[in-house]
Amino acid sequence: MLIRVVLIDLGDTLVYLSRPWNDVFQDNLKSVYTFLRSRGLKTDFQDFAKPFIREFEHASTVSQFYKVEVPIQDIISRVLRKIKLKDLQGTLVQSAIKEFYKPEVEAWQLYPDALETLTAFRERRFKMGLISNAKSDWAVREILQEHDLSKLFDVILTSAAMRMRKPKLDIFSRALVALDAKACEAVFVGDSLQTDIIGAKTAGMRTVHVRRKPVDHPQFVVPDVTVTSLTEALDQIISWSNASAEKVTSGA
Repeated sequence: MLIRVVLIDLGDTLVYLSRPWNDVFQDNLKSVYTFLRSRGLKTDFQDFAKPFIREFEHASTVSQFYKVEVPIQDIISRVLRKIKLKDLQGTLVQSAIKEFYKPEVEAWQLYPDALETLTAFRERRFKMGLISNAKSDWAVREILQEHDLSKLFDVILTSAAMRMRKPKLDIFSRALVALDAKACEAVFVGDSLQTDIIGAKTAGMRTVHVRRKPVDHPQFVVPDVTVTSLTEALDQIISWSNASAEKVTSGA
């Protein structure tokens, strides 16, 4: 089958955190705390941060174990109930999400090869989709918008919106349906063997593992190819696409 679709991951594939995660998370906490103080929160920072961190870590554990997503709006809603801050107008949670993620959105920076590679895929008329494990659909779309990437994708799916995480099969299947494609017509590009590669292979796609960082754990899944840059990924997918086209032309 001809390759018509390229699906790709976001974090550590297209973008990277420019600062340590713990520092970014602390800035997230301070940002949302400052906002909530302006909306009537009387609690001091430590009394706010402790329940927030507990809820966030619990949600992360549930997500990791069950491969479902507990989105940030659920976490913030539970914290607000615990600290007895009422969402009187029904907009407090959504505003708090944006305030929480402001430092993190700024911290995600584009890999040098990302924009050029995505543009090259579009110029070659591949259908493009993004699938990202993230607690906030808004944050993912804001990061893409910040780096002028949104226009390059035909479909954008997040675990927050779907309440399921890669490597769950359904999130890959939903992307294929949205792009009107079969798994054998698609390639997935991502940095995580445990989520991106396992999930895409289970769905029946070809897989390209972008090894941006050293792999320090056993490899229980073998991708179709491993590369160290998106430029290499582009070259490999073009090679596969050309080979498929030649087979169709020759009637093989």
